[in-house]
Amino acid sequence: MLLLFVYLKCRVKSAQWTLKRVLQNNLGDLCNVWDAMNNMMTLQHTEIRASFETSTHVDGHVFKKTLYKRLLGMISRYALNQIVVEFERVHYAGKNPSTCGCVMRITHGLPCSCKLSKYVVGCIPLDSIHMFWRRLNFQTKGYLSPM
Repeated sequence: MLLLFVYLKCRVKSAQWTLKRVLQNNLGDLCNVWDAMNNMMTLQHTEIRASFETSTHVDGHVFKKTLYKRLLGMISRYALNQIVVEFERVHYAGKNPSTCGCVMRITHGLPCSCKLSKYVVGCIPLDSIHMFWRRLNFQTKGYLSPM
């Protein structure tokens, strides 16, 4: 989860820089600052919702394999792409946890190459994905659960 923390910290710094750029200077009243922040957050909210919609409705040709059948529309597109990259490591990391290192499982809560080697023939179960990646809406309740 350390890499996730670093990723989120970078996103916060990026948002802070964007806000500074939107405000342009330190002169102005509270209404101008409020409007600028509101516009920026509305734009970010729209981008996140669009990303959720893409994750739930758009299927790439890479994900047509049986391996990803249970994950499509249930986890974020970023997580799917990370799993694809990790699955490519199965060929040279194999089932051995010492060569795998299990970095993806420890830092992101996604199956690492030694775990993915078990699913070469079947499907990756939704339970092997951390809850963070299964949340594709802004509701506090109603996390997506396996069918």
